[in-house]
Amino acid sequence: MSISLRSSGSNSECLTCLAVDNPEIKASAIEWLQRYHASGDALNPDVSVPEFYTPDCVMAFPGQPPLQGHDAIKSFFKQQFSIIDRMTHTIGRVDVVADRIYQEANIEYVLKGDPEQKVIKIDGLAIFGKRAGEDRMSLFTVYLDPRELLERKQVVDAMGN
Repeated sequence: MSISLRSSGSNSECLTCLAVDNPEIKASAIEWLQRYHASGDALNPDVSVPEFYTPDCVMAFPGQPPLQGHDAIKSFFKQQFSIIDRMTHTIGRVDVVADRIYQEANIEYVLKGDPEQKVIKIDGLAIFGKRAGEDRMSLFTVYLDPRELLERKQVVDAMGN
């Protein structure tokens, strides 16, 4: 697979970025993603962060300052998980390039204290900075819109739970 980008000038140039066209590498990436999400969905960053993030990993959610290192990343997840009862990732499309995995996913959340146990579904895109054969990522960037989750949190809080 290649992606062509053309300049706006009259002399169009083609820039090509080739995705990894190796079924074994893609299958390995998907297997790693499945293990990563199973560990993360257990809501225990003391276990999942050292297993899947390098000690100097940079994690970013656009619009927020990037976090670097195990302590900062664990602290972020502990704060997030303090309001989450359950979280489940379903992997969608996965593309692998030499040093990145691009993954679409659907994430289902249930908030702590929600008497209705309402499932909030959010679609997201994540970029994992890791090469084939590496067990841990050095970069993690997530694109998702958490508004529905935050709105539900306000509703649950208003219920007094």
